[in-house]
Amino acid sequence: MVERSELQKMARTIDAHRKQLDNLHSRVEQVTAILEEHGITANILQSLQKSATSGRSGARLSIGSGVTLNYIHTGEEEGTALVDLGSGVYGEKPWGEALTITNERKDGISLLHKDLTEQASQLEMKITELAQQFNDAAATLQNTQDSQQSPAGEKPPTQEKPRRPQRRTGRFGSELTLDD
Repeated sequence: MVERSELQKMARTIDAHRKQLDNLHSRVEQVTAILEEHGITANILQSLQKSATSGRSGARLSIGSGVTLNYIHTGEEEGTALVDLGSGVYGEKPWGEALTITNERKDGISLLHKDLTEQASQLEMKITELAQQFNDAAATLQNTQDSQQSPAGEKPPTQEKPRRPQRRTGRFGSELTLDD
C-alpha cells in the first residue's frame, strides 16, 4: 500500500525533474542561438574569402544601435579578422583561419546541443514514467481509502460541519444584550 508521504515524495521528485527539464530547454535555446550566430559568421567569412580573389571584398558590419559600417577590402590576398582565442585574448587571423576556428567551435557546440537534446528527451521520458507511477499510486491509495470507509457497499457518511451556536437575540430586535 502506498502512503501519502510516498506520494508527496514522488510529487516533489516529479516537480524537481520538471524544473531541471525547463533549465535544459532554456540551455538548448541558448546553444541554438549560438549555433545560428556561428553559422552566420562562417557564411560571411566564406563570402569574403571567395570575393577576395576578384581583388575587392566588401561587407556590411553592424556595430549596434542600428548603425552599419561598409567594409571594403582591396587586393587579392585575404584580409584579416580579430578572433577571440579565449580568456579575453584576441588574435589577428586571416579569413581562412578565422573560418576554420569558427567551424571547429560550431562543431563543438553542435555536439553540446545534441547532448543537451538527448538529456532533455531522456528526462521527459523519466518524468512521464514517474507521473504514470504517481497516478497509479494515487488511484490505489484512493481506492484503499474508499474501501476502508465504506464496508460492504455502504455509502460513506458525509461529514457535517460543526454548527456554531446561534446567538440569542434580545427582545428588541437588533439591540445587543449582555449575552452577546
